[in-house]
Order: sequence, then C-alpha cells, then structure tokens
Amino acid sequence: MKIKSLTIYCSHSNNLDQEYYDLAKEIGLFLGKNKISLVYGGGNTGLMREVSNAAMRKGSTVIGIIPEFLKKNENINYSISKIIVVKTMAERKKLLFDKGNAFLILPGGSGTIEEATEIISWSFLGLHSKPIILFNYKNYWQSLLDLYDIAMKLNFGNKNLQSICINISTLKEFKSLITLWQK
Repeated sequence: MKIKSLTIYCSHSNNLDQEYYDLAKEIGLFLGKNKISLVYGGGNTGLMREVSNAAMRKGSTVIGIIPEFLKKNENINYSISKIIVVKTMAERKKLLFDKGNAFLILPGGSGTIEEATEIISWSFLGLHSKPIILFNYKNYWQSLLDLYDIAMKLNFGNKNLQSICINISTLKEFKSLITLWQK
C-alpha cells in the first residue's frame, strides 16, 4: 500500500512540553522527505503548526481544512499549500476523511479525541478500510485503548482498538511503518 496523503489529527495547544512539538516537527520533516501530502485542520498553533510547517519546508503538499466560524478563533496557517474554508465541522471532517489515504492520530484534546473516535467508529462500522495509526506517545492514548478493551470485555462491542488501529509509540516505529508502506 502506497500512502500518498496522510490526514493528521492533533493538538492546537501552545502549552505542551517541548517534546510533543519536536515529535510533530520530526513527523512533518519525514513526510516531506517522502513526498507524502499532509491533510489537517489548518491551524498555525501547537502540533498543527509544527507538523504542517515542517512538511512544507521539506516539500510536501499541505492542505488545511477549516470551518468559517473557526477562522476568527484559530490562527490559520496561510503558509501552507492550500486552505479550504468550509461552512460546518461536518464538512471539515468529511474532507479530512476524503483527502487522506490513511490517518495519524497524535496526542490532542477534545477535538482530536472526537475526530479519532469518529474515524475509529467508521472503521468499526465498515464504512472505510483506510489505515488508522494511533500514535500512543508517552502512553497518551492508553486510557482510550483501555476503554475500548473494557467495552469489549463487557460486551458493549466486539472488537478492541488494537484490531482497528495500528498502535505505535515511537518515531522509529512511525518511520518504519511509512517506509514499509511506500515500497
């Protein structure tokens, strides 16, 4: 499977430990080096800024998708390849889904959690078979993994998250996975 574009869900926070920004930057640089397009929420703060700017510097096409009402509240990254302004969050999420061959879920807050669980649910329901990479950096997503396990054990679901997502926790694992897919 050759990945041409990767939709990334991640934090817009500027209040994180530096290591999270460094991780996002390294991911962006790697994507750019491998000419993989990046699709994301269009922000110019937090992990969004780091991953998008690094990918642009290394030659990736970077597409940001943002709803009209967030243009006032979020700092839009106008230095990327293309900004698509939509009317609603639903339109944004549909384009984020449509434009990516695969999904990468980095640490993030309520927006990232909502996007991640939706794309995972769509996979559970058989609405897509695109790869989902859950980057469990520093065990950030462990509670989510545990919650899906509990749901399965108590018969609220018939699959755990490990059967839907590719779970990684290091940059080395990410690079190896993407390199393998590009062959």
